[in-house]
Amino acid sequence: MKGIYIMDMSINFLLQATRVLHNRNYDENELNIIYEYLIKIDDETLNDYHNTCTILSYENDLELYIEMLSILIVIFEEKEEYEKCGSLKNKIEESIKISSKKTI
Repeated sequence: MKGIYIMDMSINFLLQATRVLHNRNYDENELNIIYEYLIKIDDETLNDYHNTCTILSYENDLELYIEMLSILIVIFEEKEEYEKCGSLKNKIEESIKISSKKTI
């Protein structure tokens, strides 16, 4: 039951962060919180995202996560924070590997 609660909190954070980033309605602190959260998500959570579909317009929650990473890359490229872009690109690669695995 604890895992489901954590997953719900996680997807809620992604949804809220998506809204903030799409509206470009964030300050530096909020941007860094979103970045730190997305970078620290582990493979277990990524696999959970891959196997869960919370939002019907996405095949799975991992697609939302990858979209979030892509948005942050654009933002940090504009700010010329290329180290963060590299970290985000690595997370995208990890996510793509997970999404290319077949689920049973």
